[in-house]
Amino acid sequence: GWAREAEPGLTCVVVAGGVAANGEVRRQLSGACGRAGLPMVCPPVRLCTDNGTMVAWAGMLRLWLGLAEPPPREGDELDL
Repeated sequence: GWAREAEPGLTCVVVAGGVAANGEVRRQLSGACGRAGLPMVCPPVRLCTDNGTMVAWAGMLRLWLGLAEPPPREGDELDL
């Protein structure tokens, strides 16, 4: 599949964080990994937490340091 084409040495798929805590996401990813012949590795659900607090803290620090950017306006092209 596309993952092995992009990374020929790929040996597994690691799913962690808040994504791995979602049972349906875990089930769907497990199926996709199985079809691709790649094992899926996940930490126990009790260790899968959302990193929203870390993202908010980083945003607050950027704001304090004057590194904030204005939000994009409707119609602005986003460079993702």
